[in-house]
Amino acid sequence: MHLSRLYRWASAFALGTTILGAASVVGAQQQGYTLRGRVVESPTQRPVPSVTVTLRGTRLGTLTGANGEFVFQAPVPAGTYSLDVAHIGHAKATRELQLGADHDIDVGTVALTVSAVELAEVVVTGTGAPTERRQLGNTVSSVSGEQVNEAPAAQSVDKALQGKVIGAVISQNNGQPGGGVSIRLRGTGSILGGAEPLIVIDGVIVENNSEALVSLGANASRGGAALTNSLSDIAPGDIDHIEVVKGAAAAALYGSRANNGVIQIFTKRGRQGASRVSYRAEGTTGKAPRYFELNTSPVAGRGDVLYGGASALGVPVTRYNYQDEVFQRSYGLTNQLTASGGSAATTYYASALWQNETGIMRSTGLNNINTRLSLTQQLSSKLLFTVNGNYIQKRTDFVPEGEQTQGVITTLIFTPTTFNPAYNPAIGHYAYSPILGTNPLDVIANWEARDNVNRFIGSFNTNWTPLSSLTVNYLFGFDRDNEAFTYYQPPRATSASFTGSVNNPTRAIQRFNNDLTLTHELQATSFLHATTTVGARQTVDHSDVVAATATGLSPGQTTVGGGGATPSTAQSIVEVRTLGGFAQERLGFGERLFVTGGLNYEASSAFGPDQRWQLFPRLGASWSVDQEPIFQNSFLAGPVSTLRLRLAYGETGGQPPSAYSLFNNYVVGSRSGLPALIPPSQAGNRDLKPERQREVEGGLDLGVLHDRASLEFTAYDKQSRDLVLGVSLPLSSGFSSQLQNVGALRNRGVEIGLNGRVLEYRGLRWSSRLAYAANKSRVEKLVTQNDTLIYGYLNAVAVGQPVGEFYGGYFPRDAQGHVVYAGAYDASCNIIAGTAGIIPSKARAPGNCKVSLKKFLGSPDPKFTLSWSNEFNVGAHTQISFLLDGRYGNKVANFSRRISEYFGAASNSSTETCVTPVATTYCQQTLNGDRHTLYEAFIENGSFVKLREASIRYTLDQPWVKRSGAQSATVSLSGRNLHTWTQYSGIDPEVNLFSANTVARGVEFGTSPIPRVYALGVTLNF
Repeated sequence: MHLSRLYRWASAFALGTTILGAASVVGAQQQGYTLRGRVVESPTQRPVPSVTVTLRGTRLGTLTGANGEFVFQAPVPAGTYSLDVAHIGHAKATRELQLGADHDIDVGTVALTVSAVELAEVVVTGTGAPTERRQLGNTVSSVSGEQVNEAPAAQSVDKALQGKVIGAVISQNNGQPGGGVSIRLRGTGSILGGAEPLIVIDGVIVENNSEALVSLGANASRGGAALTNSLSDIAPGDIDHIEVVKGAAAAALYGSRANNGVIQIFTKRGRQGASRVSYRAEGTTGKAPRYFELNTSPVAGRGDVLYGGASALGVPVTRYNYQDEVFQRSYGLTNQLTASGGSAATTYYASALWQNETGIMRSTGLNNINTRLSLTQQLSSKLLFTVNGNYIQKRTDFVPEGEQTQGVITTLIFTPTTFNPAYNPAIGHYAYSPILGTNPLDVIANWEARDNVNRFIGSFNTNWTPLSSLTVNYLFGFDRDNEAFTYYQPPRATSASFTGSVNNPTRAIQRFNNDLTLTHELQATSFLHATTTVGARQTVDHSDVVAATATGLSPGQTTVGGGGATPSTAQSIVEVRTLGGFAQERLGFGERLFVTGGLNYEASSAFGPDQRWQLFPRLGASWSVDQEPIFQNSFLAGPVSTLRLRLAYGETGGQPPSAYSLFNNYVVGSRSGLPALIPPSQAGNRDLKPERQREVEGGLDLGVLHDRASLEFTAYDKQSRDLVLGVSLPLSSGFSSQLQNVGALRNRGVEIGLNGRVLEYRGLRWSSRLAYAANKSRVEKLVTQNDTLIYGYLNAVAVGQPVGEFYGGYFPRDAQGHVVYAGAYDASCNIIAGTAGIIPSKARAPGNCKVSLKKFLGSPDPKFTLSWSNEFNVGAHTQISFLLDGRYGNKVANFSRRISEYFGAASNSSTETCVTPVATTYCQQTLNGDRHTLYEAFIENGSFVKLREASIRYTLDQPWVKRSGAQSATVSLSGRNLHTWTQYSGIDPEVNLFSANTVARGVEFGTSPIPRVYALGVTLNF
């Protein structure tokens, strides 16, 4: 469907629903009631903001303000009503109201109790319709807006989620501003496909491209990944709450896009009442937690002689440690202004954010302008319209790093410290590095790597209830993301003969989704309740990438089309369309047992014609054992307040890695000087189908002591089948390979959450949460059982191993497993014993010294993750919190150490020793070429615990504050990534050269460290 036709279709539907809704407007308006009150937390009496207050059975309600107060109009007839008060992390409260002659109702103060069990919370992600959590057979994790907005110095949503979602491994891949974050939910479910979850914002399926326009970390040939992702474009202060579904059992309704789970963000809406304005300012400062340990020896070593210009071993040399000229103290300032309010018919929420930040590496920075507007119009008691718009303008300045030969940190670790990088006025430019040519100080001073993003995310939503039992919901979502990158390298930047280059690629992405859902509620009997949901979804993804490059730049020229430049261009246009329908039935038996079954039937333009339509089923059951009479009459009913058992099964799919893999894609070229189409080497596959994931999950929710403490336990088995891999074809076919659905892998694991109100005494409350998750992945099938596929440098995929297991050369060992120290091998490949303490050559194949042996060396995936969060409330004004976030059992490839030792830049290069067995010199670092490729020497224990967050907040609501015009003010002092406990010797065990790459993970190579950041924030509420 063309985009213009899509617009017409959406407009026609919107007009139709408007006409139908207008016809349902009641003829006479009921006299209204004004409901007002205040919500506080027990026992601290702390006001609770953003609490949802609704009049049950109507659309009427509001949210509490910063002082916990609420007021809204209720145009309803006199009678008895229930007022529901709900907030994530608190037990739901209800007030019974008798509305009569008095039309101004003071509800009074409603006290919410912190609850370790949240089964009454309503969720919508993957459920088809709003559903209480207790009715689901699968888990849905929720994170409140306060947890995101108050995350210390997070500055983006993805970082704010770290340590808060059980079963999610969320990693910051580098320390540059706007640096990308990788999110893995229950392991890796693909090999050639992506591994990042589907991102949904207010029902809009948004672009989350992990492919870099210009690769500034890993080389593009190794699959350079983007430095940012979609979550970093959303202002944390605009978020109401976030829902996360982690597997196929919960995400089946999203069909062929949900193999990696779903993260849905719900932004704030307006509320009834007088306009409320809030202003927040946060200043940050940060620094690198540690520097690289470089060679400081006063005399020359082997690396200095070979690469650093020293005349001989042992001669005095001058060392240069210029890390203070690479790194700096970062500073940032974020300002956000929000306003919300409205009447019973119309509500609004508006916000504007400005963020400016410098990075811990010089010449890096971020400037972000983010505006949002949400309007809700209640046309009648049956018809509700909501319009959302979010505009983002973001500019990010990066510097190249990682394995790029022009990388700043790369050159730092490649070059002996006898090299002086200072600007040389005698030659008119910075000195060239003796190994890579590039001078890091020149890159910082004169190069440009700027990413400009202009993005608009919008939606139009109609909710119509023609009958009290029937709800019709239509959503049209739109995401337009325009990105333009400038990567400029001036002439003579890497050598005297370098003529300069500029790379200015652009990417325009348009994504639409149309969702139509009908939900019918039926109370068949007093014991049986049925909820029927049917719907349809259409998506269109359109991407247009134009790459424009030029070399041979004239002096002062920085554009592709400038005089003297030799330009080249390329363009890629990709469009993927999906269309599907779904049906779901949920049966509730006596409010104790709930059974859900559903089917999603979906087609994609990326599937082969014979596989175009695919079916994704789901089935789930939830049993509230604590509601059974036999349980309530047992001895367990005293200590056990909640007991629920759950079980779910579901299937989802993954789109093929290329949208056009079903076709023979000819290559544009020339023959005999004339334009021509050249046959491809890869054959199309008209039987290509989605990668399919089948998951079973089960568990229990247990609350004790009136839900003062709780246990959430989940076990899952997630099997991924029909994985797309390249298969070799006989050359007689005219092709060399074809993508086929041949692979399989499996993830199994457990998730355990412990929550509790540890202490409640007068005005003091201590709440704590411990989250444990363990996942084990295993490749079960490749093209052949003996295949070992290598991605990046040393991440492998092999049958029987976890995805991304490290693979490479290793030390020779004796029968007891001890390293055999050796100098060389003889003609028969027997080890010639060397001096003890000298690192040996790699293990060699018996009888053939030219063949290096390799083995699996450990996984970059943690054996388990563990986070511990604590919150202390002292009275109504003071809040103290901290979060520890840890990973255990994962390995990290320290390639920064590998390179710095090889070229003599490392601190231990000054202590290297050499021996000469069989007239061949072998040294511990510099000259041992074998050790350079002996990957086992650089695989380290990457386990760590980080003090991810710590903060203290104080709320001011004294009379003098109110006399200033504000209702309240909050001052906060906080920090992020304040300390790391680890045995890893490198600069940071969390970073990854390959960013969000599916397979290549756990490699630290010339990557900037994650900064330690402190923040001071002030919030004013009017």
